[in-house]
Amino acid sequence: MKRRAWLLAVLLAVAPLAWAGADAVTTVAQAKALMRAGPAGQPQARVLFETAAGQGSGAAAYYLGLMLKNGMGGAQDSAAASRWLELAAQRKVAPAMFILANMLLAGDEARARFWLDAACDADYPEALLQKSVALSEGRMGYAHHEAQAALFLKMAEHAMGHRQPEP
Repeated sequence: MKRRAWLLAVLLAVAPLAWAGADAVTTVAQAKALMRAGPAGQPQARVLFETAAGQGSGAAAYYLGLMLKNGMGGAQDSAAASRWLELAAQRKVAPAMFILANMLLAGDEARARFWLDAACDADYPEALLQKSVALSEGRMGYAHHEAQAALFLKMAEHAMGHRQPEP
């Protein structure tokens, strides 16, 4: 009997999280449609993305970061964009890792390299290509290494043929 009560308690505790995830997925889909429909729907898309990001959606944090970075649906805000993109990157959204790395490049090369390497670990093609170039040219704090550059170029070519769906 105790086991049954324990199982019921666990299910009741987890159920709201499952529903929140499903709601976040629906909210992100609605927000993406509004974002892509044009400027009139973009302010509402920002609100929906922020709601879904608050529910734990890495995809929502990514799209909100993009909108803030590019001034879609409101004022451009690079600092807020960076915060949302970092949250998305922490939630394993590879495109967010890549964009964040490039945003950080001018001011914090070590963090930029961290996020570029994370995007490479996720087989994100653009990151693999950028690391190949950086290794070939000895930029971004990477030592010049032609063999490693060639390897990352091959990895990028392969990853482009197996691209993950957008978040």
